[in-house]
Amino acid sequence: MPVEVSSVQCGDCGEELPENPSLPITERTPCPMCGSLGRTTKVSFHETSATKSKLGAKGRHVCGGKPFVEEVSGDDLHMENCRWMKLTRVIDREKNLYQESVVDPTTGEVVHECKEPLSKHQNHGNAKKRLKEKDAGG
Repeated sequence: MPVEVSSVQCGDCGEELPENPSLPITERTPCPMCGSLGRTTKVSFHETSATKSKLGAKGRHVCGGKPFVEEVSGDDLHMENCRWMKLTRVIDREKNLYQESVVDPTTGEVVHECKEPLSKHQNHGNAKKRLKEKDAGG
């Protein structure tokens, strides 16, 4: 966190003094205006923070059941390079569509893109894990 000392002033009269803020009181010279050894130091702290967000939505028919459409959009930690990326994913069961893109927000580079029929999108993500468990007899 960057720290910036902007000024040292006399603690009594407020006169700005050309003095090191960490100077011990025994080494200070009295204020030329009032003679005080008290000091007020103005210090600024600068910090930057960033927030990440991701929004997901599911569309279901009134009768219930599995969502007919699922969408995710926002910041996502990309596991291959441990960097934050912009993720957009649509799973549309009624249109048999799987669409996903991962974009590096710094460079604009498309890191991953997939658009295919949902029926052909198999052995990915959670489905891949279930396949391994099934093969292992689980």
